[in-house]
Amino acid sequence: MTEFGRELKRLREQKQATTKEVGKAVGIPQSRYSELEKGIRVPVGGQIERLEKYYGVSPGSLAGLMEKKAS
Repeated sequence: MTEFGRELKRLREQKQATTKEVGKAVGIPQSRYSELEKGIRVPVGGQIERLEKYYGVSPGSLAGLMEKKAS
């Protein structure tokens, strides 16, 4: 699991939401969201921004975790 994935899971659990609920809220399939948490896939096309808005975190905070991975 990546740092990004761990943070997604932490935020989801804090919100007491299921992967299906989050996926529906941000417009991605539950299976894709689950793969983001597990680090199998990386977010594309505005998914990070939608996740940041859904979780109410600072813009760029989740994107910053993706950048750490690339470094």
